[in-house]
Amino acid sequence: MNAQPLISIIIPTRNRGELLQVCLNAIRAQTYPHYEVLVIDDGSSLANREICRGLLQQYDSRVQWHEVHAPDTQGCGPSVIRNKGIALAQGKYVTFCDDDDFWTCTEHLATAVTCMERQAAQVYFGGIQVQDPSGNVIIEKMMPKVEHSLKSAQKLADYDVYAVSRQQILSYPDYAHLNITITTKALLDKIGGFWEQINYCEDINLFIRVCDAAEIILFRPSICAVHNAPAKRLDMSVSNSLSLQNKRLLEVNAYQHLLMACDSPCALYYTRISLSYLYKVISEELARGGKKMAALQYAQCALAMYPTLKWSVYLVWLHLSFAFR
Repeated sequence: MNAQPLISIIIPTRNRGELLQVCLNAIRAQTYPHYEVLVIDDGSSLANREICRGLLQQYDSRVQWHEVHAPDTQGCGPSVIRNKGIALAQGKYVTFCDDDDFWTCTEHLATAVTCMERQAAQVYFGGIQVQDPSGNVIIEKMMPKVEHSLKSAQKLADYDVYAVSRQQILSYPDYAHLNITITTKALLDKIGGFWEQINYCEDINLFIRVCDAAEIILFRPSICAVHNAPAKRLDMSVSNSLSLQNKRLLEVNAYQHLLMACDSPCALYYTRISLSYLYKVISEELARGGKKMAALQYAQCALAMYPTLKWSVYLVWLHLSFAFR
């Protein structure tokens, strides 16, 4: 059944048995049959693992269950767990789907494979919508600037898919969610997969690095998946258990890593803008908390990363306010 080209679909999961079923049912509805699904469990409870093992009996042998760590353990986080999936993947192409999300387009994989094979593309992105737990749409489309930049001459014959430049796809602040990202396994191996030093913002980090390394990039603006906004319960994921301050610092690390890992001007420019904005957010938060010296330091970092007149004025104000307090 698994004739080439084979797609490996990596699903990290942790204590989400019922949601996982929605994700797997959407994959089973795909018209393209030549795939494998690697469900990688990251230390779920014993009870949840029993639920998932029973659940997987509804699916054929293309769906595989892999357990990492003993049950009821802390888990190793999304970067490490996805890299374990990449190491197990047998496909020419690799894609991802979070256990609480799902694909909405039944020919998502079929279109991606056909177009990637035709163009010898290393990366393919689709459109995605963000919803809250009640199903209300929060974000209609995550990459509006990229879609607005598309030209008719870039469109592939017979498909709503476009061959885009690196500069187009890296249109700040747009970025592609992992759930609609498909890459060649060779590209993931080349860049070393996910950076395992972070367990937050790892999706943006990978997005920029694959765009930096890919020679041919395809983009389909049509909605192919739904991303559910993260639940607020602390036991639902590693990232939700982090404090806001820790998330900011992890995000800084993710972008600092990109400055060292990327080579293309487009990727570095995207990273500089992102890092400058983040430094500004941190500076403003510190200033509101009365930590003006720390706020000043982050404000200087923001200005150095991406100078603007407005932020120069803010920096002068911080200096004055600190001097005369």
